[in-house]
Amino acid sequence: METAKRVIHHVGVSQRGTIMSALAPTDHAGATCFEEYVRTAQFVPFMRDVLRVIEEELGLTSYHLRLLPWPGGASDLPAAVSGDEALALFLLTEDSRPVCQAAAAAGFFVYVAGTNAVVRFIPAMANADDLDAPIIYQDASGKHVEVPGLTLRSCLLRGEEPEAKVRCSLDFQGRSCYVVVMAPSSRASRCALESGEVVRRQSELDDEELATFWQTGAEMAENHGGFDEMHLNAGNFQNVAHMHLKVWIDLTNFEALWSGQDVYQRLYAERKKREKPRKSPEQVREAPAEQSEEIDEELAAAIAMSLETGS
Repeated sequence: METAKRVIHHVGVSQRGTIMSALAPTDHAGATCFEEYVRTAQFVPFMRDVLRVIEEELGLTSYHLRLLPWPGGASDLPAAVSGDEALALFLLTEDSRPVCQAAAAAGFFVYVAGTNAVVRFIPAMANADDLDAPIIYQDASGKHVEVPGLTLRSCLLRGEEPEAKVRCSLDFQGRSCYVVVMAPSSRASRCALESGEVVRRQSELDDEELATFWQTGAEMAENHGGFDEMHLNAGNFQNVAHMHLKVWIDLTNFEALWSGQDVYQRLYAERKKREKPRKSPEQVREAPAEQSEEIDEELAAAIAMSLETGS
């Protein structure tokens, strides 16, 4: 089936040169939300075509990908979109209407923003495959993350089995999201290791791995009745050099499940220690507003990098 028949998409370019695209499936296979769609035979071909549009047709090697629920009608922008002025304006254009209609029918859509103008070093997390290694790393922004007394195994929720294709854990920074990565026993990870690399892109996965990767995220979201957004970065929009899917959950729903758990409390406590001291009322009035650490920092970085490029 041709891409045009499997994926409907709209493309735009910002004044700064950032390429934007909204994409949705033309055939939702009877599904009414992403958690249902990801289990259908349509999902893998759909995601392959999304990648073909992004990486081949648009030529993007570095981008931020967001997958968002669309629970209402075509003219009812999701709450997450309403809080993002640039995305809302993009979807309100007349040319975006067919995508909005397809998104409303499927119950979700994909939004990509990227530019190849960003060049920076992306560090890897040492010992990321060793479950008994301590949680300590530095990301591309220079932020140092360390959680004394906890190991990767402490945070692991899925994927401890030797034959596991993916792993899923609590966020090492104690935010309200789950993080899905490829397990070291997966075919994709073994192939990357042979070249001294880590898995960086979805195109490195075979069909079964690609389905399992996204299905795991959807299954974790179902524990909370759904998700706010799913984020996946590629190329120089990554903060850590391995492909990881962040599944963001409503904070209240997330903490209803995890607030009493020791590991989450320790992750959260270390995150609070890293936060800057609160400003006085006078400083708040004089200084620009800062974003909360509860946001996806990679998304914030991607947006910032996009604004820095172009004329």
